Amino acid sequence: MVALSLPAQAAPAGFGDHVFNGRDPEHARGITTFHVRAGDCSAIDYGDGRGESDCFNGNLRSRIGYDRYARLGDSVQYAFEILVPAGLKYGGGPNRRSLLEVAEWQRINTIKNHIHTMHLDARRGLTFDDVVCIPPAGLGGWNSIRVQVRWSMNDDGVIRVVCNDRVVLARTGRTAIPPDCGQQGVYQCVPALQEPNKPIQFQLGILFRGYGERGRLDGLRPEGRTAPTEGFTVQMRNISVKPIRFR
Repeated sequence: MVALSLPAQAAPAGFGDHVFNGRDPEHARGITTFHVRAGDCSAIDYGDGRGESDCFNGNLRSRIGYDRYARLGDSVQYAFEILVPAGLKYGGGPNRRSLLEVAEWQRINTIKNHIHTMHLDARRGLTFDDVVCIPPAGLGGWNSIRVQVRWSMNDDGVIRVVCNDRVVLARTGRTAIPPDCGQQGVYQCVPALQEPNKPIQFQLGILFRGYGERGRLDGLRPEGRTAPTEGFTVQMRNISVKPIRFR
């Protein structure tokens, strides 16, 4: 009997594989599997005039991005379930926040306009910026995440992060620029470079900010910035982005 090759399954509705992926995720039976190992980087220039790429910077990437961008005034719910295999040993690296990222909200066509990031490590578990969403003991099984935002530069902004039906963060006021932008240890967000009118993209999957030529030029040490031999694996399902009405 001749085995038939099955066609590659598509990314979740509204999402596409990231152009800078070193390894594209696998989509099968409603589950998207992201996996990277050492060397899974893209040499494509970012095109922003800095002459950098993921390989140059030491980044490993396997991600999908939502193709409909949010703008000021939009109220959106971003939802997904995530499974981090048991046995994660990576401690997060030397920075304030883990160098292993699994979700991100950032403005496109800008530099240093990252807004929020979900980080992952064995020390704190899954965090939304600095707020613990799923503690380390909760990893190893499926966990539900909902991030609800009204994007605003004014007092009418709202952000609420719900992890396994537990509200871990609720805040009102300006949401288009995070309150800790520019603080020590908060990277990729420079107050003087903020362009709040630019569209906001939602990305899911692995981005490991590792060690490459950029780090060597900056005098950084590789400890905590290199992937383990087995790499990193994360799975996600029930991914959705939809408008929401705040009461």
